[in-house]
Amino acid sequence: MDYKSIVKDYDQEQKDSIVNFAKLNRDKMHLDNEYHSGALNSFFTLWGQKFPNIRQSKNCKGCRKSVCHFFHNVADFISEDEIKKREVVVETVKVKIKTKVKKKVSSKK
Repeated sequence: MDYKSIVKDYDQEQKDSIVNFAKLNRDKMHLDNEYHSGALNSFFTLWGQKFPNIRQSKNCKGCRKSVCHFFHNVADFISEDEIKKREVVVETVKVKIKTKVKKKVSSKK
């Protein structure tokens, strides 16, 4: 699936919320073996907006798993994209640092 076409419609605030909710959901799943309710509600709302013709139900175990998995992948894509953008900015702003070469002092007696 092309995540770039999906993410292009989201503003920065929505991207940040997807990344934050994905992190919260992963932590909650790891610690308590259950979904984070806020993240689950947010993911299903975003799913309904983006894919209105593909029905998913919060009551269905498979639907919850697939929607969360999808948005976890979207969050990973957003994070990787942000890292790449920062690397490009860092490379363009790199400043050359002049280093002084120390001369060897020879001691003659």
